[in-house]
Amino acid sequence: MIPDPLSPSLSLHAAHGLVDGLRGALAGATCPQWVGVAGDSYRSRHGEVIASVQGVLDQIQAALDLVPSFDEERNRALASALADASISQPELVMLGAW
Repeated sequence: MIPDPLSPSLSLHAAHGLVDGLRGALAGATCPQWVGVAGDSYRSRHGEVIASVQGVLDQIQAALDLVPSFDEERNRALASALADASISQPELVMLGAW
């Protein structure tokens, strides 16, 4: 099957992979070897930062989940336009313009 160059599926797949990778990196983002003021400061803010970043990733994920519906809507609009053109301009369809 030839990939549709107008379809966002390849970029969408890569974006989902990046979000999953970021989630994995956040899960392992600890520095227990840090000591002193820097370590204490890091640990005190760690949960807050992780929660904030998780919220951003959730918003990105929600936006990525909407892309396939936009792709489907574009395909329906194209099919409708082709159907309308085949009725109003059948000579263009027979010539392969559509």
